[in-house]
Amino acid sequence: MKLAILSDIHSNHIALRACLDYALNIGVEHFLFLGDYISDCPYPQKTMEILYDMKQKYPCHFIRGNREDYMLNYHANGEKGWYYCSSCGSLIYTYENLTMKDLNFFDGLDIKGRIEIDGYPALSICHGSMTSSKELLFKDEPNTIEALQNLDTELLICGHTHEQGTFEYGNRKVVNPGSVGVPMDSYGKAQFVILHGNQGIWQEEYLQLPYDVKAELKEFKESGLDWKAPMWTVLIKHNLITGINLNNNVLKRAIEICEKETGEANWPDIPEKYWEQAVEEAGLFQGNEAFQGVLPYEGEIQKSGGRNI
Repeated sequence: MKLAILSDIHSNHIALRACLDYALNIGVEHFLFLGDYISDCPYPQKTMEILYDMKQKYPCHFIRGNREDYMLNYHANGEKGWYYCSSCGSLIYTYENLTMKDLNFFDGLDIKGRIEIDGYPALSICHGSMTSSKELLFKDEPNTIEALQNLDTELLICGHTHEQGTFEYGNRKVVNPGSVGVPMDSYGKAQFVILHGNQGIWQEEYLQLPYDVKAELKEFKESGLDWKAPMWTVLIKHNLITGINLNNNVLKRAIEICEKETGEANWPDIPEKYWEQAVEEAGLFQGNEAFQGVLPYEGEIQKSGGRNI
């Protein structure tokens, strides 16, 4: 029995396709998708087409993530407040490339679930936590321990943090598959997990899979996302290549500079000059090697039976 778990695709359809091809080639029988299917990378419609195809052909379970919540809330509020800029340009670009079919699909998903497969322990599943799509479950944090104590299963599968790994508390365990589309600490490789069922137990196998990062980078320009969310895409591309996520730090710095110079800062209305200054302070610029398609590591699939973090 093999169950593939994929989370945080963030519209990276090229990485998604690579992960699914690998899983299908080794005989994976069930697929679990943990949300944040869209935003940040180009062509969200291509990701959705792949997911719909998987849903038709294979046993799949889907959970709603916070990015899907953003799209649903924007639609419900009359499509107001987003525009092309570094703060929210990626969001409005994503929304414009979705259909009512996509929004209805998101609306029909829950933020949590429970999976029972005969002969194996039940799984609690979520994007952020069992109570919020935005909650972050990090190791040793009080909210993570509380979340595990409130489970009626011994195994929690969650995403959202983009940090791949396992941590345990007593007889209960959290498994995070990392991120397919915008992973951390994998240097240009997509992350996911395969749960192997053997003699009535689940054993996690973490994978970091090479894919065509250069093709993904090329799509940012082709799609127009480069100019619709200029500094945000600089950060996303840097993350795709290096595995280093600077987005939150740069956003906080842009807000800080804006507040200092103008006396206020109200997202998403952070002028581009403050974004540019924050990105420059972070040491990123369009001429560096990260944006020439130079990958620090290219090579074989990395995998293990599971690592503790």
